[in-house]
Amino acid sequence: MKLAILGPLSRNYEEIRLLEEATKYFDGVSYFPIPQVVVELEGEEFKISHKNKNLLDYDVILPRMPRSYKTFGTTLLHFLSKAGKPLPIEPWAVTASHNKFLTLTLLREAGIPVPGTHLALKRAVLEDVLESMPYPVVLKLLYGSMGVGVMFADSKQSAVSIIDAMQRFNEPVIVERFVPPGNEDIRAYVIGGKVVASMKRVAKEDERRANIGMGGEGHVYELTAEEKHLALKSAKIVGTKICGVDIMPGPEGPVVIETNVNAQFKGIEKATKKNIAGNILKFLSGV
Repeated sequence: MKLAILGPLSRNYEEIRLLEEATKYFDGVSYFPIPQVVVELEGEEFKISHKNKNLLDYDVILPRMPRSYKTFGTTLLHFLSKAGKPLPIEPWAVTASHNKFLTLTLLREAGIPVPGTHLALKRAVLEDVLESMPYPVVLKLLYGSMGVGVMFADSKQSAVSIIDAMQRFNEPVIVERFVPPGNEDIRAYVIGGKVVASMKRVAKEDERRANIGMGGEGHVYELTAEEKHLALKSAKIVGTKICGVDIMPGPEGPVVIETNVNAQFKGIEKATKKNIAGNILKFLSGV
């Protein structure tokens, strides 16, 4: 079997690890940098290629879709699905998972507990929302990853100042109810309907964001039965068989705060000593 990895132009830790492990499970492996891929339509035929390699010639496709490529990535997966290629990610999942508010909406509609959340485009509308919110509150840009675009406000005045800065990006702003303690969360890594690893992320001193990219530390953590159920159900709802699910262990029970269609796994491999890359390739190969 031949494997093609669709990923960013610059290969990160995750793409390098996947290429290392892929040779154990596949006869041939090629890397397709998304910005250099061309979709060609000729009559009723189409081709997806990079440097004379046709993506349709590969048996298994592994998409690694960063936010910056979400629109083009969704299009690529649409054509791959149309060609009958089995995908671990539904085409629509790329757009949905990179939209934080849409993700929470899909989860909430399916009965998954999520924080109380508001979305608006203009400061004046958000000021009315802030009048009725308990503090602190969480403020987020609609798109973002690794903790970038997530801020906390301890008062309305502080929240309005943050919104003013956020609106320079000309994007809607999310106002989310704070879930205490707020400086730690749980990351569950789901592959093929199983949680293969989980960790608790704890923020560094004077920081509320627990993301590894923001200096948080990962520690081995055993999910409760409820947390495991939420992780597995959430991955299924957002249309992906390879997914990072972030959970806050709130005082009234766990809530899901985010799913990640392009979840990084450097931190969780380091914390748990689990071979996440190997697990992904093993699942894709059907071994």
